[in-house]
Amino acid sequence: MIRIRLTSDDLERTQVADTPDFGYELALGGAHLARPVPDRRLSMWRHEVASTWNPYHSRLFDLYTDLYLPAFFDAATQPAPTPIDPGSPPAVAHLRDLARSRALTPFARGLAEGHPRAATTLDRVLAGLRATALDPYRRRITSLVATAAAHAETQAKLGGPNRLLSSVHPSVSWDGQHLRLNTRVDAVESLEGRPLIFQPSALATGITFNPLADEVIVSYPAAPAPLTRDPELHTPSAALQSLLGPTRAAALVAVVRTPALTTGRLAATIGISPAAASRHASVLRNSGLIATTRNGQTVHHHPTRLGLDLAYGSGVEEHRCQEAR
Repeated sequence: MIRIRLTSDDLERTQVADTPDFGYELALGGAHLARPVPDRRLSMWRHEVASTWNPYHSRLFDLYTDLYLPAFFDAATQPAPTPIDPGSPPAVAHLRDLARSRALTPFARGLAEGHPRAATTLDRVLAGLRATALDPYRRRITSLVATAAAHAETQAKLGGPNRLLSSVHPSVSWDGQHLRLNTRVDAVESLEGRPLIFQPSALATGITFNPLADEVIVSYPAAPAPLTRDPELHTPSAALQSLLGPTRAAALVAVVRTPALTTGRLAATIGISPAAASRHASVLRNSGLIATTRNGQTVHHHPTRLGLDLAYGSGVEEHRCQEAR
């Protein structure tokens, strides 16, 4: 158990994240696959992922122990993923802790020694893990995290930080002075002026404590509900086409279905010229429905949370109306 004494200033700085940490979710996904016995709540998710799992990717498990979880997967979860840097401070720290707990495997040793081949292998493995264990569940993960955050915010408004800390999760307890976290590690910690951030997680099954240089993060399970795949989205609904127009609605759906879609691929997907695709993307971006990142000379488009809600929500409402008839 971890015990933290909180001052009144610490309570004022306490926050609950309302968006997922997809790098952490990806790392948790690998941890669940590495375990011989799955968590019951995630059994459906594990079965779906394992059915398409490439055995070659199992070398990822070399980076896990019962206590240490890789904390450097953020780059692999971005709309335009960048290569993992084994020399980054989080990677170096994790590999150092790994070496202290057990002998490194050849793959982990290659990463620790900065071998390019090992880094390339890790990039491929994480791309495969992301494609099977994370991307098909992004909307559901986002929804679970937002729901947990909304519940925590309601508790805070009703009773302030004390009620928030008392109700955030059964494995978190608060007596008015000390915060107790039911973890596998026993320690007494101090925030030392850093904000305390609670991070709901769809793939978490327990409490984790991560003291960073500028903040302290406590991750906890977002919900007891199973993690299911995002609903299929093939074509824009009639409601979405009425709102945005057929071509622009098709452009939004294309970006939602294929995050990091380039302008050229967007044009080919919906059958218009690259110039027209660029114009439609600009309107969607200015409306807050998509965001754009540049990687060299290539432009990538990915949906915002508003864009996801609009694309999926219109189709869900239309489907409900059809069922009602």
